[in-house]
Amino acid sequence: MKKIFTAILLIFICHNVFSQIKVKENSFHQIEGFVMLDKNDHYDDNNRPMALIKIATENIKAEERRKFIFKGNMATYFDVHFEPGEIWLYLSTEATFIEIIHDDFGKTEFVLPYDLKDFCGYEMVVQYVPLTPQPEPEQQKKYHLIVKADQPDATIYIDEEALSVGEASKLVNEGTTHTYKIECKLYHAESGSVTVNEKTVIEKSLRPNFGYINISTSPEQGAKVFVDDDYIGESPITTDKLESGMHTVRVMKDMYKMKEQTFTVNDGQTTNANITMAANFVNVTVNTDSQSDIYVDEEYKGKGRWTGRLSDGSHIFEARKANHKASEKTIDLVLGKNETITLEAPKPINGSIEINSSPMEANIYIDGKSYGTTPNYINEIIIGTHELKIEKQGCTTITKTINVKEGETLMVNEKLQTGKEITIKTDKSGDKVYVGDNYVGLSPITTTVAFGSHNIKAERNGKTVSKTITVETQNFTSQNNEYMLAFVQEINGHEYVDLGLSVKWATCNVGANKPEDYGNYYAWGETKRKLFYTKNNSKTHGNQMNDIKGNSQYDAARANWGGTWRLPTKAECQELLDKCTWTWTTQNGVKGSKVTGPNGKSIFLPAAGCHFGLSLRNRNAGNSCNYWSSTPHVKFYNDAYDLNFFYYGGEDVYENYRRWGQSVRPVSE
Repeated sequence: MKKIFTAILLIFICHNVFSQIKVKENSFHQIEGFVMLDKNDHYDDNNRPMALIKIATENIKAEERRKFIFKGNMATYFDVHFEPGEIWLYLSTEATFIEIIHDDFGKTEFVLPYDLKDFCGYEMVVQYVPLTPQPEPEQQKKYHLIVKADQPDATIYIDEEALSVGEASKLVNEGTTHTYKIECKLYHAESGSVTVNEKTVIEKSLRPNFGYINISTSPEQGAKVFVDDDYIGESPITTDKLESGMHTVRVMKDMYKMKEQTFTVNDGQTTNANITMAANFVNVTVNTDSQSDIYVDEEYKGKGRWTGRLSDGSHIFEARKANHKASEKTIDLVLGKNETITLEAPKPINGSIEINSSPMEANIYIDGKSYGTTPNYINEIIIGTHELKIEKQGCTTITKTINVKEGETLMVNEKLQTGKEITIKTDKSGDKVYVGDNYVGLSPITTTVAFGSHNIKAERNGKTVSKTITVETQNFTSQNNEYMLAFVQEINGHEYVDLGLSVKWATCNVGANKPEDYGNYYAWGETKRKLFYTKNNSKTHGNQMNDIKGNSQYDAARANWGGTWRLPTKAECQELLDKCTWTWTTQNGVKGSKVTGPNGKSIFLPAAGCHFGLSLRNRNAGNSCNYWSSTPHVKFYNDAYDLNFFYYGGEDVYENYRRWGQSVRPVSE
């Protein structure tokens, strides 16, 4: 994905009231019929088109015009030309305003009245306007009256006018008398009058009109606390500031009766409120079998033993266990009398099973417990689901879930497998396939083999490929039953994978010896690697070019690998993106993407990063990568298309700077 370099951040200053320059009113307008003949020379640093403003000046000499400088917002680039009688200002069309600065005449800011258009021309006039001297004001003898309070949110009044908070001042005539007043919530007001014959400062420390209540509850803390009907938290707690006077405190807690009391708050003092609550519960302990669940009034309380509080009155206590008959008691609880209740363990509900197998004498296990060998009749099995396992040496172990029902006998008949059906495939149909020394048919082939180890082999044009497989007796239903034998496929000495797309993709990058190697880095349109990757040493930067696929002068794949290898086109990169599944993974300790084609075959693209600028450091290695296509950008001659992918899952085909050093993954028809 293309990286856009940000322009230098300019810090703008508000319009200077002493500026002697300004933009003449209504002078800015678009030049009708204007044509920028050299527009190819006027793109900003982000390769975006620029516009031109022709600035005429009034009352400004030619040598003074050359002292003008221009600034704008962070997305704006400028190119200034001083022409006879005018300043030609080329600027980015994203500009929204222009700051005009002159060392002698000050500065001004002009907000553009509408958006600039690409390669269009505009006019405006900048004027020099001399400053007009202002007459000296008539001298009067006045002094400041300043009033301050020690509370920053106190309102200050002078002569009954609210001026500010915390502190305020007023310029008054000498010898005049003025009133002041200070008001602040939760403080006593202060007021007075003063005659001003010099600078006068009045400072007041306000007297508190508030206090606090420190609230605690017994016999337990943690009660919800309300003050004057407002919830403030749980006990113990100290209130925020409360206005001096009477306040009502209410406390509430489960299993206790609500309690409400009134307390007096005095100026600057903390009142301790210790509130005793009356209990409204009975302490109860319930004991039963350690594996049984305890329920009280249909509400689950715990397993085996529970201690808690309950309200007085009648309650139902139960001990429950799956597939057992619950035990139950109903107890009337009385305030002030604690209870300990014992519940009998729930009794099991049983069923029976008859188990047969072929061959017989197989071992029987139910929920991991041995029950002899087949055939067998088993009585008194708790109803519900159980795990049944039947195993015999040399046979497949059968594990299944059975469901035993009350009053019924479950019949189980199982045939134990002595072998397994497997499928052997190759990367091309029609290859001869052998199991051991026995020919079994042409790939793909499905055949049955005995449990144990086997050597499977495929033969094609005198070449063979083989592997040893083990067919296990345990859990054979979940074991893989497909095996692939793949012949190496090469073009001009380099391996490829047919993913089921329009072209074959190489298994390695140019310069790599295995799929996990990063390989070499190439600037677009170049066939040799470099130490640095800059605009100045790029051979194709700014050149109008056609697609370079298969051209050994520009195509790094064709130049380095020969044969029919070449760079993929933009369309072939897009095909790889659209028709394949991309999975971020780690292969042999290297991070990258596994790309799986429509036919199930895959290649690995390492996250090789890229190189740009004068730095020797590999940028973003292990996090992302860019793979060149052969297709240049049709409009921007500094760019070409590449295939991008990132560790967070984003993949796309986009333009990037040709000067960057990036990876090359060849393709061939």
